[in-house]
Amino acid sequence: MLEVEGPRHITSFVNAAFCRLVGKKRSEMIGQPFAKIVTNGASCVPLLNRVYATGKHETHSQADDSRSNRTYWLYSMWPALDAKDRPERVVIQLSRSAHAHQNIAEMNEALLLSGLRQHELRVQAEESNARSQHEIAQGKVTEGALQDANDELHRARGIAERASKAKDDFLAALSHELRTPLTPVLLSAAALREDLRLPADVRTQLGMMERNIALEARLIDDLLDLTKITHGKLTLRSEPCDAHSLIGMAIEIVREDARDKQISIERNFTAIRSGLIADPARFQQVIWNLLRNAVKFTPSGGKISVRTVEEFLGNGETWLRIEVTDTGIGINADGLDQIFMPFDQGGLTGDHRFGGVGLGLAIARAVVVLHGGRITALSPGANCGATFVVELPGAMEPQPGILDSDRTALAPARGSRKAAIQPQRLLLVEDHENTLMVLTSLLKRDGHHVISATTVAGALAQASVNEFDLVISDLGLPDGTGVELMKRLTLLYGLRGIALSGYGMEEDLIRSRGAGFASHLVKPVSIAELRRVIASITSVNPRPDEPGPRSAP
Repeated sequence: MLEVEGPRHITSFVNAAFCRLVGKKRSEMIGQPFAKIVTNGASCVPLLNRVYATGKHETHSQADDSRSNRTYWLYSMWPALDAKDRPERVVIQLSRSAHAHQNIAEMNEALLLSGLRQHELRVQAEESNARSQHEIAQGKVTEGALQDANDELHRARGIAERASKAKDDFLAALSHELRTPLTPVLLSAAALREDLRLPADVRTQLGMMERNIALEARLIDDLLDLTKITHGKLTLRSEPCDAHSLIGMAIEIVREDARDKQISIERNFTAIRSGLIADPARFQQVIWNLLRNAVKFTPSGGKISVRTVEEFLGNGETWLRIEVTDTGIGINADGLDQIFMPFDQGGLTGDHRFGGVGLGLAIARAVVVLHGGRITALSPGANCGATFVVELPGAMEPQPGILDSDRTALAPARGSRKAAIQPQRLLLVEDHENTLMVLTSLLKRDGHHVISATTVAGALAQASVNEFDLVISDLGLPDGTGVELMKRLTLLYGLRGIALSGYGMEEDLIRSRGAGFASHLVKPVSIAELRRVIASITSVNPRPDEPGPRSAP
């Protein structure tokens, strides 16, 4: 970069890079006309004159045939204005390139602007010596003003944080209020579906009710999951699992809905290394969301296929690739990236034919990213079907003993034979009348001895006179919380517990575990899941003796 002044364009400044470029010392160029210090500089004089006349920048490229390889001199000229916005000197950016393309010139212009700004800052720094006292005084005034901006920023941040917390609290409370009445309905539907005295078609209808209640609960979970994602609180509980087994369970969950639309679901499990270290429930949630999406957007008579294959990377790492392909309505090219945004349905938002709120794919992406993987959508276009691809690292041969996992985190088991139940002495604490009635009936039908209470005080009174193996307690009670109750029961009698709650945020789970609950089940609770948890807890330390009164301390 250099700077010229006056009608003869006398050089008043050059930087070290310019000296290197032209192979001259600074002392040889300062005070000399620009036309004499660079090759073919005279050809630039008309351009310099035009910059002075118009006040606008100019660019120019010129071939240099003096070298064995042809090169180009690239000039970018910019006026430096005085206090009245009149050109008083010209700053020139000069470079040599093997090309004369426009983008090279544009790049030089950008570099010139940057250099000009640096040069202006240098000039400003020199001038600042004359008005330093004024600037110091002005700086103090500004410092006070900035402090008042900083205080206002803190207040605004506080307001925003309180608003965000209020929103989260509202969603948690809404979730609780929506979940609680679903629990007795889900439990009753499951119990009646298992009653072989009822006609088969009636039990089929009850199964339909059960699935839709579970779906309603899943939609509520989606809202809470979105809140967790927003705040970075979505966590994983990873363990060895078999992807094929979990995908198979997800297929079974949607199979009946697919059958209703005469949609076939094909599996093509070619991957040998289907083992992963992953959160089984969250992994299944991803596949279930993709399958549910495929069923929703595939017309009757269509087809869905699920394919797995290994991907071998050059560094020796193996990834598992899962493809869910449908023959549905497809996705336009401009919607392939948008479709993973919350509340986006690939341009179908507001189209009530398909339902849903557009959270499933956003949550699926967040879960896949937490596992260190990738998820992408592919589609030739509208009405041409779509393929969703999930790629996860760390694929391995599945470990023995996990192929027949019975985890069914997304929906209640259907049509399975109940395992033998070991009767337990249960203290059931629940203030929702319908839930208490249905749970008591179902647990007694399973052979358990059940004593119930609706308050913290009532539960403590029962525990003081009766022996119990396990406590099953709601967390929101009229005279306190289940967390307080569990702490007392653990301290006084060493009891273990299962928390039942409509609140399912991560902090709720942490709080219940800290109180001594061995498990936290989020309403609506399926009877199959409750049976499994009771069995897993009591099998650690079974108590075969008959229920009876507690001995006096």
